[in-house]
Amino acid sequence: MRVGAAAIDITPPVGTALDGYGGRTDVSLGVHDPLYARALYLDDGTRQLALVVCDLIGIGSFLAKRARELIAERPGIAPENVLISATHTHAGPAGVRGRGEPVLVEETARKIAGAVRVAHRDAVEARLKYGVTELTSIAQNRRDPAGPIDGRLDVLAADTPGGANVATLARYACHATTLERDNLEITAEYPGAACRVIEQVIGGATTGLFFNGACANINPAWIRQDHGDVHRLGSIVGGKAAALSQELRPLGINHQAHNIRWEELTHRPVEAGRLVEGALKAASLTFEAPYRSGPPDAEVARELERIEAEFAEAKSRGVPEGERRAIAAKVTMARMERVALGRTRDKGPFREEEVQAMRLGDGLYVVGLPGEVFYETGEEIRKQSGMEDLLVIAYANDYPGYFCRAEAFAEGGYEAGVTPFAPEADALLVKAAVDVLERVR
Repeated sequence: MRVGAAAIDITPPVGTALDGYGGRTDVSLGVHDPLYARALYLDDGTRQLALVVCDLIGIGSFLAKRARELIAERPGIAPENVLISATHTHAGPAGVRGRGEPVLVEETARKIAGAVRVAHRDAVEARLKYGVTELTSIAQNRRDPAGPIDGRLDVLAADTPGGANVATLARYACHATTLERDNLEITAEYPGAACRVIEQVIGGATTGLFFNGACANINPAWIRQDHGDVHRLGSIVGGKAAALSQELRPLGINHQAHNIRWEELTHRPVEAGRLVEGALKAASLTFEAPYRSGPPDAEVARELERIEAEFAEAKSRGVPEGERRAIAAKVTMARMERVALGRTRDKGPFREEEVQAMRLGDGLYVVGLPGEVFYETGEEIRKQSGMEDLLVIAYANDYPGYFCRAEAFAEGGYEAGVTPFAPEADALLVKAAVDVLERVR
């Protein structure tokens, strides 16, 4: 296989509005660290694939479409063979999702295509190696501290026959929200720090890539919400990924030790992961995600006022913590639901969304999901597909908002309030993902 990787700077000018938090008081006032489009190019001699991840909050379908058009022109990769996702940093530019800002979209699309072209140009003979390690210390379920998180850190390494690492890809599921709305500096957040650590630890000309997973209900656990803790989290993710990549390095090359009692060089099996061999394949399909519906705004406003009064009264009475939290979740959901219904009224019954699948070799698969997806949804896809070695990548090829588990609507809270989609949309997403994965099996 031929493999190439590249990172192209996509940092917007200072003064660009930031996306991710509604309460920001100003535009960007500086650049703490640059944003990149990072591309991994694969060619098995029959088919070419490209996996791209950008330090952005999301990828609007219009941005993905334009970048794919440019990539189809040169180096000539079919759109369904190109996955474009975001790290979901909350300190990148506005204008790449939602309505979009045409100048920024065109410039970013050209840079994304440029990253793929450079990766294509620099491709060399290499072998893919895959392993998984556990990482549970830096994340927490943001809807329930006792709820599940994704403790899986997937690592894909590409090494030349001579042992040089071309690229190390890490996939983990956690919101890039170490920093809060008071931060007005552009930054790739902890995913960017993770890539820098990968590149520093492995050295040479390696390119680090970080893909975010199904983390709609998972947030980082921080000491302080500052750049120091961004680096701490990134160093944990990047350090673990780099260490596993280095452990995978001997696969297909050599791994032996000197046995001085026997005066022999004895083989040492590599237990960290496996070689990935076999043909590449890709497919995509679309499904209809139904929009939510609800009563007129005046009725929604009255219900919100009633719930807020109930919450105020409960706090004044000093109700038990469990009861207070349940009412607070209803208030959060009602506030966001009013906003979401205002955005989706008159939009029609559904939104068409793409789900993408790739086979990177025998037994190793990728599924690209649009928008924000709960951890449980990613695991349901893994279970229903029967694919254990599956890289679940979210924020891929579009950013339509949250796909919420049906139970989240009953529980309340932010995600179920702000989603534009009806409760049944999540199950339709799962079905589409399982179906498209079957096409690349």
